[in-house]
Amino acid sequence: PAEVDRFGLGDPRVRFAVNLYGAPAMTPKAFASYRQRLIVGVSVTVAPPLGQYDSTKLINLGTNRWSIKPEAGISRTYGKWVVEGMAGVWLFTDNTDFVGGRTREQDPITATQVHLTYKFTPSRWLAADANYFFGGRTTIGGKQNLDLQRNSRIGATFSTALTRGQAVRMSVSRGAYTTVGADFTSFAFGYNYAWVR
Repeated sequence: PAEVDRFGLGDPRVRFAVNLYGAPAMTPKAFASYRQRLIVGVSVTVAPPLGQYDSTKLINLGTNRWSIKPEAGISRTYGKWVVEGMAGVWLFTDNTDFVGGRTREQDPITATQVHLTYKFTPSRWLAADANYFFGGRTTIGGKQNLDLQRNSRIGATFSTALTRGQAVRMSVSRGAYTTVGADFTSFAFGYNYAWVR
C-alpha cells in the first residue's frame, strides 16, 4: 500500500454550448414567461494542459495533454416533468512526458447521461441523474494496460430560489457500477446570483 497527497490546481475546463432548436435568445421579461417544450443542443468542452504537473511523479493533478469532449443533448418537458439525455465522447492527445520520459496514450471515452426532473415550482426542482461511460484504456510506452472503464454513477440534485435572483443547489452522487476509478460518493453545494432582473 502507498499513499500520496497533492495540493494545487488541476486542468481547467472551458465549455461552449449552443441550442440548435428551441429556447431562442430572449429578453429577461420574455424569459420569465417562457415555457420549455423541446430543446436540442450541442456543446464542446476543452481541458487544456494547464494544471500542476511533474513528470517525475506518477500521480498528478494535471494531465499534461489536451482533452476535448463534443456532446449533443435533448430536453423535453411533459407538464411538471423534464426528461433529458446527452451523449458525447472524450478525446485525448498523448502525454509525451509521462514518468520516465515515456508516452501515455488513452483511448476515447464514450459518455451518456440521463436526467429526470420534477418541477415543484418554476424556481424549485428535484432531479434524478444517471450516467454510463465506456472506454479510456491507456497505453504507456507501447504497453497496453488493463484499465478499460465501464462505469456508471447515480445521483440526485435539488435546486431552490432563496430570493429573486438568488438560488442554491445541492447534489449527491455515488458509484453504481465501477470497474476503474469512479467508486466514490460526492456531495456538492452551489450558490447562484443573477445580476439581470
